[in-house]
Amino acid sequence: MAENLFTTLQRHTGRLVLGVLAVTALLVVPFLAMAPTESASTEPGGPVFDARDRIDERFVGSVFFTGFIAEPNGGDLLLVEPLQELLAAEDALRADPTLGPALFEYYEVDAAAEVTGVLTIADLIDAEVAPTGGLATATDAQVKAAGALLIDELGVDSDVLGLSQQTTRNADGDWVVPAAFIAVLSDDTQLGFGNVSVNLGGDTASEQYSRDIQDVIRTADNWTINGVAIDVNLTSEEQGAVAGPFIGFTVLAALLLVGFTFRSYWVLAVVSAAFLILLIWLKGITNLIGFEDDLILSLIVPIAMVSFGVDYAFHAIGRYREERHEGRSAAPAAIAGGAAVSGALVLATVSDSVAFLANVTAGIESVVQFGIGAAIALFSAFLLLGVVAPFVIAAIEARVPAPQAGRRSTALRVFGALGAASLAMASVLMLVFVLPWLGVVLTVVTIAATLVGPVLIARRREGVRVGDLPVAGGEAGLGKRIGSVVAAIASRPRVVLPVALGITIIASFFAVQVPARFDVEDFFSADTDFVQGLDMIDEHIGQRDGEPGTIYIEGDLTDPANLATVQARLDELRTSGTEALALDSAGEVRFIEAGVFDVFEQTWASPIMAGIVAEQTGVEITDVNGDALPDDRAQVEALLAVASTVGVPLDAERLALTPDDVAVRVDLSDSGPDATQIVFAVPNSRDQGAVRDARAILDATADAISEDLGSTFVQATGSPIVREASLEGTNRALLVSLPIAVLACLAVASTFLRSIRYGLASVVPILMVVAWLYAFMEIAGYSINLVTATIAAVSIGIGIDFALHYISRYREELARWGQRSVAVRIAGEGTGLALVASAVSSAVGFGILAFAPMPLFAAYGLLTAIMILMALVATLAVLPSLLVLISSDEQADISDLPLDLGGASGLDAAPALV
Repeated sequence: MAENLFTTLQRHTGRLVLGVLAVTALLVVPFLAMAPTESASTEPGGPVFDARDRIDERFVGSVFFTGFIAEPNGGDLLLVEPLQELLAAEDALRADPTLGPALFEYYEVDAAAEVTGVLTIADLIDAEVAPTGGLATATDAQVKAAGALLIDELGVDSDVLGLSQQTTRNADGDWVVPAAFIAVLSDDTQLGFGNVSVNLGGDTASEQYSRDIQDVIRTADNWTINGVAIDVNLTSEEQGAVAGPFIGFTVLAALLLVGFTFRSYWVLAVVSAAFLILLIWLKGITNLIGFEDDLILSLIVPIAMVSFGVDYAFHAIGRYREERHEGRSAAPAAIAGGAAVSGALVLATVSDSVAFLANVTAGIESVVQFGIGAAIALFSAFLLLGVVAPFVIAAIEARVPAPQAGRRSTALRVFGALGAASLAMASVLMLVFVLPWLGVVLTVVTIAATLVGPVLIARRREGVRVGDLPVAGGEAGLGKRIGSVVAAIASRPRVVLPVALGITIIASFFAVQVPARFDVEDFFSADTDFVQGLDMIDEHIGQRDGEPGTIYIEGDLTDPANLATVQARLDELRTSGTEALALDSAGEVRFIEAGVFDVFEQTWASPIMAGIVAEQTGVEITDVNGDALPDDRAQVEALLAVASTVGVPLDAERLALTPDDVAVRVDLSDSGPDATQIVFAVPNSRDQGAVRDARAILDATADAISEDLGSTFVQATGSPIVREASLEGTNRALLVSLPIAVLACLAVASTFLRSIRYGLASVVPILMVVAWLYAFMEIAGYSINLVTATIAAVSIGIGIDFALHYISRYREELARWGQRSVAVRIAGEGTGLALVASAVSSAVGFGILAFAPMPLFAAYGLLTAIMILMALVATLAVLPSLLVLISSDEQADISDLPLDLGGASGLDAAPALV
């Protein structure tokens, strides 16, 4: 059946190529016109995310916050020159025609100052020395004296001053301030950004706005100023672009190794064209079915498919070349080679696809897209590189004359191969990273210039056609050496298998300890503004501040008894002294916002708020029992109704809380539960262990409040906790999808091979590779994140792919020769050689990616290269011993073979290379 199919395909190679080109042309439309505009979710869902979404829906403020950490280059900002520069940068921001009008105007209570957008210590000192002419005429001594007065008045830990925790007094008793935190507030009713979280996959419009602010305030020349987590997605895009050339060199290396291995320009040109078409198919199909934009789907899947594409090329083209080596001309060799290897290729494709599709159980959109996208890419690679490429190569070799001998001809072919591979690399970079439409144009140019044009020119020359000449067996020596080594190892299964088992057991102990972690230095280079800003925050803010974490509370918040219960739990947390949350100068947990309790606190501090409430509602606000809460429900309702309309006044002219401040703290609902949010600071939130500790503390408080109130929704959330929950979901999905993938591969292999014992043998390399790889990750200090977690699926695919190729060839040779020792040796000479070539090509390519400046891609490249080599070792050093142990020297019945490979396929001949 396979032989008939491949005979038909060979006869209609032209139509086959036209069909591929027609499909490609059709998929160009969704590839270019249906590119996704939204990012795929990396979140598994659950209460943490529900609470975050409810906050975004119910507490929509009018202020957009952008934070910066600023260091004067001289090491002390309490000097005239750096403060003058900072003040000038603030003035430039306010005067900017685009940014200035969007700045938020407010009254800063602690500093007793009207503010437009930004208030720094430069403004406050300028006001202090204003009677003597301000900073423009001040001396360093005056600045030091003014700074000391402000610190004495507001405190060294004042949020208004934002001074570094490294602030100290020198020998003269003067304050030395090495850095300060700067907050810029903008009017979000103009900007419309809404609530913004620090997560990959978010909108970049708000990030670009924050960068525009950063560009202006960086006009302070003698300062180092970095935004604090203001541009995670823009940084990701830029780092990906920086990594682009390395990904291009990965493709270049793989193509050059393919060309070198087969010593054929035509093989390199055809494989290059297939890679480019594969990328268009992958993006075209995924866009057509509505996949969202995603880092893994856009970058990681295409990179991973280089490895599988190379593997298909080596096995399919290698088997064709083997048949040529046996003396067949191009067309018969393509038929015989395709029929011989198709069973293994189909089995590998199905099993690999099943392994990847196991990721649909993850429940995380990004991971689900990865699984489906990888399966699409696998099937496309099978068609293009496993089926079409050998026939195209055969058709070319049947029409073009053999190259002329001599150095000039050889040099021309070498330079042509380098040019073809380089054009393919450039096309890949354009398709994936730069301009997709230009990538499509360059793809057409590449195929025309490196394949179609050279074929049309070459076929006009006279001479013996390439396809009519025997292929030199230059690889035979290496293949025989590989076969001999494999046979020697397989001859000692009672030594090899216990040793491999022991290593795997030890590796498993380390593998289960790999942590799930989100540290930006695992994703971005240390020299990016994003990472440097976080490093500066760790140094200068430390335990005193951090990323906001929130307890979201739904319930009846007009009942004083409920409010008293919540307040008691919060007081317990406040006085706990836990270092998992930021502390104030008194060693108590610091509340960034205390929700509805902020409204009550400012009400008692206001000399006129109670009178305003009484005047507007007729309700007197009292606190007879002294618990800092209104005494009954009517008072609470009246107070919050007035506060949400007019705010809470500090005096007759100024507001302590604006109506917007109240709106982001408490929301009373007529149709559902009331809600409030209590916001804390999570220090060192780049360390997932620190976030995990903070989450545990907040979860415990949230659970206690929920239990006290009864049947209410109380949940810890916030950006750091959302990331922690996402990582937890990714890790959980990995634990679920891995066994599903292994069992699915076992079922597929056992069915196709019609043997449970051979099916079990095929999953042994999978289990070994996964254990070895994750043990290496633990020992080398790598962690599980959304990207490294995908390597598990790729390792299953590579492991089962290599194993099934070897098992198929082993059974074929065992059926032919009846001797296990002969079968493992010949399988090693042929399929083993193809596996070595494929693994080395892929490992070298991914090894190049390991030098990328972006740690995300560098880690992926290194781990993938190591994983491929591990899969090769497991397949050639362990699997043959297992096969020898589970089979016998008796001649197998031909019905045990996955395909009828006798007769005209030429397999009755002596075994050859692949």
